[in-house]
Amino acid sequence: MNSWGFRRIKSMTFSPRLIISKDDYHFAALNQLQSVWQNYDRVKNAIENNRNNGPRLLLNAIDAFKSLGFDHVRHSSYELFAEHWRGLENQGMVWKLNEQQDDLIKLGVLESSITSGMEIPQPDNQVIYDAFFEFWRDATKQLIGNATFTLEDQKYFAYIDERQKIEERRFLSGGASYDHVLVDEFQDINPLDLALVKAIAERNRATVTVAGDDDQAIFEWRGATPEYILAPERFFGTPFKTYKLEVNYRSPSTIVDMSQNLIAHNHRRVDKSIKASHSDYQAQVEIREIDTLGDSLEYVYKMVENSINQGSNPSHIAIIGRKRSQIIPYQVFFASKDIPFCAAEDLQVFLGTAFNRLLELLMIKVRANTSHLRTQVVNDLIALCDLIKRYPLNRNEKSSLQTHIQRSGSSTVASATDALIAYRGRLKGANADGNMSLQMATAIREFVDADSISAALLVLSNLFEGLQFDLGKAEDDIFYTDPPFLYLSEYASDYGDDYDRFIGDIERAKDQLVYVPPFNDDGQDGTPDELWKRPLHLMTALRAKGKEFDSVILLDVIEGIWPNRNAQTEFQLEAERRVFYVAFTRARQKVVMLVNSRVGNTEAVPSRYISELGLST
Repeated sequence: MNSWGFRRIKSMTFSPRLIISKDDYHFAALNQLQSVWQNYDRVKNAIENNRNNGPRLLLNAIDAFKSLGFDHVRHSSYELFAEHWRGLENQGMVWKLNEQQDDLIKLGVLESSITSGMEIPQPDNQVIYDAFFEFWRDATKQLIGNATFTLEDQKYFAYIDERQKIEERRFLSGGASYDHVLVDEFQDINPLDLALVKAIAERNRATVTVAGDDDQAIFEWRGATPEYILAPERFFGTPFKTYKLEVNYRSPSTIVDMSQNLIAHNHRRVDKSIKASHSDYQAQVEIREIDTLGDSLEYVYKMVENSINQGSNPSHIAIIGRKRSQIIPYQVFFASKDIPFCAAEDLQVFLGTAFNRLLELLMIKVRANTSHLRTQVVNDLIALCDLIKRYPLNRNEKSSLQTHIQRSGSSTVASATDALIAYRGRLKGANADGNMSLQMATAIREFVDADSISAALLVLSNLFEGLQFDLGKAEDDIFYTDPPFLYLSEYASDYGDDYDRFIGDIERAKDQLVYVPPFNDDGQDGTPDELWKRPLHLMTALRAKGKEFDSVILLDVIEGIWPNRNAQTEFQLEAERRVFYVAFTRARQKVVMLVNSRVGNTEAVPSRYISELGLST
């Protein structure tokens, strides 16, 4: 639909411009939309207070409302806006609407839901309409008028055009029309996708066939909902006849039967009687209890070695985690063993700025107690101070602190930390009685005094807020969406204080990733044969959809990971179960579930999914 929509844009606009790069976002928000947001105080203040990340966040918020099916032409009043909002709530998308509210809070358009530690009610529809939606309508019109389009506009522009032609009764017929509209993977469409499909079918007066699997609806984070495939007649306004395809041609009966036991715990689904095409073919399903990450790495290593030793046709093994951060130790480990692997594009955390900054901090730790040129010492201390709080020092604070440290004559970072305690200039604010100086010095001292790489990583995780989650930074660097400190720290325990070996192994893992191609959601299309033939594949569960492997290893099959601890509502828990279902059913021959005894210092509990499969630990 994206390419079809872009052809529509090119045929109807002069020299269209797609917003892709950071510069594009800034130009669109700060220049093309300036005349619009100047008239809306809340948006104006949000942009003027955050000109670095604000433009990206603003354009993303504009796109999000398009994805949710809002229409800047037809939703022209609060009543129409509220009616569509209620419709989305009835489709089970309350959590997605709450997420959009949270994003507007983080952008600064809406007031925070937390004030002085006390919760206040979430903004109501009227506040969202007044603070943002009226701006959204004007901004969308402005960008389209300037022939400037986001990637989401490829569908949105086509939808708006189709609706206009329908209202003008310009229906298609003959050779210019479609007789049938067939939508594959229908469980993954969002409200905008649905609106476009409906408009195409209506204008062409075409029949509609939708195909998909409600049990594999795992893209709700994109704004999709399984409601559309569960009740298409409700959304198309026409009867549908349902055909159930109940033969699984990938997985053996063991995996098929267990997966059906699991997914039957979901209530929001179509009942099916799925059977394996070869009922006499059995697969191994193994639960492996592990005490440490090292045990897990060694076990997986033996499986991979056995596969490689099969000769010219090794079996394919997939290591699948629920989160990106789970995969990172395996990348480092297998790179250190010179075992090639293929990793999906959403694991390129090593290639971002944040991970390079993490390695730079570890190198500062290595030289912290060694004498260096004063300039090096000052730069190292400033680099540490920049990351202790969420935002770095401003230019004046940095200049003043640099002068103070230089005058102290410190020749090591450790001694410069003592000089920092005595500093009384501004640091992230007033620095009353040197309180901020003391906080920074305390954090730096704990980092410098850490007796191992593992301990140093935990200090960075606990005391260096600038390396933790940040929505604005996460738009450009996936490190911030799920900081990997806990997993890296556990992995690093075997390195002791050998920083050179640890960093060297990470650099080798980065070299592996540089050449990794993007993965297609529907399979390995576009993946060079030599990479796909590698025996080892690393990915998150969301990237496993559409793929299949001889063996699948599921990491950390414990509560808090499977399902994710953030899943609270019934809809969210069912969504998590679908994600596990997809990961579990990728195997042709063997599934291994690794069950941790502990996570950090906390005792782990086996995932509820194990018993739901019909197994016990």
